[in-house]
Amino acid sequence: MERLQKSPFPRGNTADILNYLEELILIQSKEEGYFPISEEYGGYQDLEISADVAVVLQVPEKAVSAVLILEVDSKCKMPHRAVRFKENKTSPTAISGFALGDHDVYSIIGKHNLENFRVIGVESDCIHIARIQYYETNQFKFKQS
Repeated sequence: MERLQKSPFPRGNTADILNYLEELILIQSKEEGYFPISEEYGGYQDLEISADVAVVLQVPEKAVSAVLILEVDSKCKMPHRAVRFKENKTSPTAISGFALGDHDVYSIIGKHNLENFRVIGVESDCIHIARIQYYETNQFKFKQS
């Protein structure tokens, strides 16, 4: 008899599963969810990424997560593996770290991971742009009786 997997998510789609679990945690902790931080408070940034030095995020004080979208330099020969990143506070290199390519989207969850995030390009003479939106949480305020 074959065992069936009963799951509302397609197999292998861990991003959807993690988002679902994250929402459950937010509901349990009485939080409404994530809200974008205004540009006025550093909530949106365009960061240039090259192969010269690893870039550190400029994390706003209230940020708890971010979405990063990578736009690859048109003269780059490897648009599918344009940058590498790490979230453990060590600098990635051209051959070490997780790869992102043109128009890849990556979510960074947690203040610790935001502060420890490092990214670097893998090809010299290519300048990429990371477009980053930071998010904060807004907890319910309970009325005191």
